[in-house]
Amino acid sequence: MAYPTLEGSATIATVVCTTLFFFIVAVGAAFKKESGGWYTPMEFLKLVRTPNVHWLSAKNSLPWQQVGMSYFAGGMGAWVYYGTTEMGANTRLSWWGVLGYSLASASPAIVMFYIAPAIKDFVGDKNGFSVTDFALSRFGRTTQLVAAFMSTMYLFIFLAAEISSISNIAVMFCGESDEYTRKVIIATLCVITLAYTMLCGLPASVVTDRIQGVMICGFILFFTILVSAKNRVSASELKAASKSTTSGFVVMVTLIIAVLAAELFNAGQWQRVYAAKSTQDLRKGLALGAALIFIVMWFFGVLGVIAAAKFADDFANFDKYHYKAFFYLAENLGKGWHVLILIFATALCVSSVDSIQNGLTSVLYRDILNYGVPVNSVRVICAALNVGAIFVAIDKIDVLSLFLMVDLVCALAAPALYLGVIRKDINKFIVAPTEVGALMGIVSASIAVIVQGAVLDLDGAWTDVYGSVHSTKAAADLWGPPSIHRAWGPFGNFWLPDGTTVEGGGLQAFGGKRTLLTFILATVFSTFGTMFFSWLDIYFRGERARKPLIEFKADKIQTETKASTDEEKV
Repeated sequence: MAYPTLEGSATIATVVCTTLFFFIVAVGAAFKKESGGWYTPMEFLKLVRTPNVHWLSAKNSLPWQQVGMSYFAGGMGAWVYYGTTEMGANTRLSWWGVLGYSLASASPAIVMFYIAPAIKDFVGDKNGFSVTDFALSRFGRTTQLVAAFMSTMYLFIFLAAEISSISNIAVMFCGESDEYTRKVIIATLCVITLAYTMLCGLPASVVTDRIQGVMICGFILFFTILVSAKNRVSASELKAASKSTTSGFVVMVTLIIAVLAAELFNAGQWQRVYAAKSTQDLRKGLALGAALIFIVMWFFGVLGVIAAAKFADDFANFDKYHYKAFFYLAENLGKGWHVLILIFATALCVSSVDSIQNGLTSVLYRDILNYGVPVNSVRVICAALNVGAIFVAIDKIDVLSLFLMVDLVCALAAPALYLGVIRKDINKFIVAPTEVGALMGIVSASIAVIVQGAVLDLDGAWTDVYGSVHSTKAAADLWGPPSIHRAWGPFGNFWLPDGTTVEGGGLQAFGGKRTLLTFILATVFSTFGTMFFSWLDIYFRGERARKPLIEFKADKIQTETKASTDEEKV
C-alpha cells in the first residue's frame, strides 16, 4: 500500500492520544508518595509550587533496572528510524557505518560507567543534579557557565530535531504537503510533554521511561521479523549490498568522537547518574542502557542493509533516498501496521523529549536550592526554549547542519571539562587541571579549528536548499537559490563544510576525511591545551591557580561542607 495511507486527522489523533497516554501515566505516578500512599490534590499542588529534592532529581532512589531502562529510553528518539538505517542503506558506508552509529550511541554510557561514580562522589549528594554541577564543584562558576551553555545548546538542537523527526514521520503517512498536520503535531507533542515534566518532575518521567523502554524492545523485535519477512532478499543480493569501505570506517570513527563529546553534555542523561541508588546500581544500569541502545541501533542498521539489497537500483538512480529506507520496507504493510509504527515513533519521541525538558531545567537545580531561585523562573526559561524549538521545527531550519556544528563545539569542551577527574598532580609536569587551564584548552581547540579553516582557505559556510553545507557560495548555488550564509572565512570550518556536494546530505556529511580531521584536531588541542596551560598556570600563580576564578559565598560554603563530609567518611 503506497503512501499516504492515513488521513491527517487520524495521524494527529494517533500522535496526540499516544502522548496523552504518557501524560496520564506521569501524572498518576506523581501523585504517589515516595514513602507510599497518595498525595491529595492540594498536597500535589503545593509540591509543584515548591518542589523537593526527590521531585527535582529522584536522587538515590532508582535500582539498576530502572536506571538502565530510563537511560535507554531517554537516549532513543524518533531519529532512530533514520540513523543506522541510512547508514546500512548506503553501500558507500554499509556495515562500518552501522557499527559506528551503534557504538557511538552506546559509547557515552560506556565512558560514564567508568567516570560517573567518581564524579557523583566528588560532587556529593547535596550538590549533584547535572553535568554543570561537576563543572562548578571541580573548577568554578566560569566553567559552569561554559558547561551550561554547551548543555543547553545541545539539548535545544536535540529537541528541535526530535519534534522535526516525529512530524516528518507523521506527514509521510498522511501526505508530505500536509503542513497543517505537521504544525499541529509539533506544537501539541511539545506542549503536552512540557506540561507533565513541569508538573511531575523527574520521578514521573522515569516511570514513563520504563513503559517506553519495554515498548521499544518489543517493537524492534517484532517489526524486524515482520519487515524482514515481507521484504525477502537473496543471499547474493545481500552480499552485493554489504560493503567494507574507507568512507564507512571514517564515518564510524567520526561518529564515535562526535556523539560521545555531545552526549557527555546531555544533562538529561546525567540526571540518571544522580538518581541511581548506589555505585553498583549506577554501573549495572549504564551497562544495561548501553547494551539495549546498541542492539536497537544494530537492528535498524540491519533493516537498512536489507533495503540496500532490495532497492539497489532505486537508490543508485536517486528514485529513493537512503534516509527513508525503513519506510520503503514498511510501505507494503497494511494501514493498521502503519498506525502501530506511528504509535511507536511517538513513544520514541516522547521518551527523549521529556528527558530533554527535564535536562534543560536541571542545569539550574543547584542554584534553585542554594540561592532560592524561584522554580517558576526556570520553568519559564524551559518553556521559552521549547517555543524556540517549535519555531525551528516548523520553519524546517536544517537541523542536521546545526547538529554537526554543536557536536564540534562540544568536542572542543568535553576533554577540557572531563580531564577534571584528575584531581591530584601526577608529576611536576602533568598536573591536575585548573580552571584557567580548562578554559584555555577550549580556546586552544577553537583556534585550531579556525586555523584549519584558514589553511583550507574556506570562503565561509553556505547552506544549499537541501541543507548540505558548502565552503563556497558558488557550490551552494549549484542546487538552486536561496543559499544561506552561515559563517565568514575560516570560521566556516565550525559548520564542517565538505567543499563538495554530498549526495542526499543527511548523515553522510560525517563521511568526509576532513570532517574527521577537524574532530581529531578539536579533541587533541583541547586535551593538550588544558594540560599545558594548567601547568603554566600553577607555575606562575602557585596554589592560587587551583581556586575558582569567580567564587560566590554560597559556593564556598558548599565546598567546605563537601570537604567536611569527605573527612567524616575517611
